[in-house]
Amino acid sequence: MEITSQVPGPVPPALMESAASGIHPLFDPPAIRRAFARLRQGLLSQPALMDAHQALRYLARFERLDEKRAYLAVLPEDTVDVLVYLYFRSVDAWIARQQGISIH
Repeated sequence: MEITSQVPGPVPPALMESAASGIHPLFDPPAIRRAFARLRQGLLSQPALMDAHQALRYLARFERLDEKRAYLAVLPEDTVDVLVYLYFRSVDAWIARQQGISIH
């Protein structure tokens, strides 16, 4: 099933700046590779998307990066994979805005 969603709410500018430089402190490289492999194979489900949206709201409550990572560590892989996808959509949108490009 194809995952479609609006780009989630604001992400801290410092996180976007590091992400635009290729530094992704919320997710480790194996999680990123797994998420994109599963996305290409069509293995991310709509229920996982709904779980991820709920997780995003909860994740926003944490201020420190180590708290956010600890929370992500206990989530199901399906939910984390969707969060990786949404995170990179946010990064892409942020970079586009910085360059004055409109993306959908």
